[in-house]
Amino acid sequence: MALELHVWGPAFGLDSIDPECLGAIACFRHFVPREDWTLIASNDAAVSPDYHLPALNHGGTWTSGYANIVSYLTGCGRLSIDDDLTPLQKADSLAYATFLATRGAGLVATSLYVSPSAWVDVTRPAYSSLLRFPLTWTVPPAIRAAAIDKAAHLGVVHLAAEVDAEASSSSSSSQSLAETTSTGFLRLRERLGPSRALQPEHAAAIRLQHLAEDFCSVLDEALGAKRFFLRDGDEPSSFDFLAYGYLQLMRVRTPHPILKTALEKSYPRLVAFLGELRRSCGRATQEDDLVWQEPAAPRGVLGVIGRFAEGSLEAVPGVGDSWARWRRGGVGDSSSRGGDDESAKDPSQLIVAVGGAVVSSVAAALGAVALFRALPLLGASTHRFEPARDKTGLRQFGEIGSILEGLPVWEQANGFPPR
Repeated sequence: MALELHVWGPAFGLDSIDPECLGAIACFRHFVPREDWTLIASNDAAVSPDYHLPALNHGGTWTSGYANIVSYLTGCGRLSIDDDLTPLQKADSLAYATFLATRGAGLVATSLYVSPSAWVDVTRPAYSSLLRFPLTWTVPPAIRAAAIDKAAHLGVVHLAAEVDAEASSSSSSSQSLAETTSTGFLRLRERLGPSRALQPEHAAAIRLQHLAEDFCSVLDEALGAKRFFLRDGDEPSSFDFLAYGYLQLMRVRTPHPILKTALEKSYPRLVAFLGELRRSCGRATQEDDLVWQEPAAPRGVLGVIGRFAEGSLEAVPGVGDSWARWRRGGVGDSSSRGGDDESAKDPSQLIVAVGGAVVSSVAAALGAVALFRALPLLGASTHRFEPARDKTGLRQFGEIGSILEGLPVWEQANGFPPR
């Protein structure tokens, strides 16, 4: 039975835009005979029950994630990549994989997704070439938001925040004018130190440089003089392909190629490892180019519209998180999840989430209408001026009116003889 490997499609001159997908493709090219598997650039995480790529479909059984795919193929007897590793080497493999999933994923996310210039000039156009319209409006922002969360622990997200162009232009124009104090003297400009004079991207680049050097130094020490990370033989381990995926994405040229420069100039052994693994995969498959297969069941217009609606609903505050958790919870048959009944979807969760949001919105709208109707015109108090019924003439205006009415001028005007 053929294996279907669903991945994110090619970008940046690489086989995929995702590090785990790159690792899975390289692993399959090296160990799995070409006639036993097909490569599908589905570019849609919804094809997988776990909403995650890479995803392997083997006769209707879905497995998502690089580590899970390797484990599944090993259990099926299709792969024996790590069978000869010692317990210590297996422990090192797990520790290094965790290091890649935390520090490596954060660095790749910072370089390609968090950086505004890299996102606009490099990464966003790459997703636009992979996705169909109108998914280009919903999927890339969601992917970038998840990438920013991955990079949050590095402490560079706030430094690479986007700056409003209008605000920056207005501030620059206002600073060009001479400022004076309240007493009329010229206000001296504040002298900026080196840290305050840096732009956010430049400040982030300094910290990213140190993080990249620390990351590469750990991997360089683990590789040492060996051909591969865990063994010095002719066959790589599963970790080698995963490291290959992350390091390849770090070599992507961006407007600020911090990772690429740090890797290629200071760590030649890691660069040589990438070339060695790439040549090893080429010899194993006896081909340099991959044969991509179209998805067996294209979504069509209705499917694309439905996926766009899902992405739009995820962006709704108060509903998106609950909808995403409900949609990803317990999807698929029990065979792919070991028959765990607790993972089954509970429709009441979605009903409560959406219903609560709707009730809150309706209550807020009704409250606003009631408040608006209770307020007088323009929000001012209502004043009524009416003359006193038991008083006539100027006396109706109180004491001042009584005084004015007693004047001789007022009495002559009303036909009374002067006193």
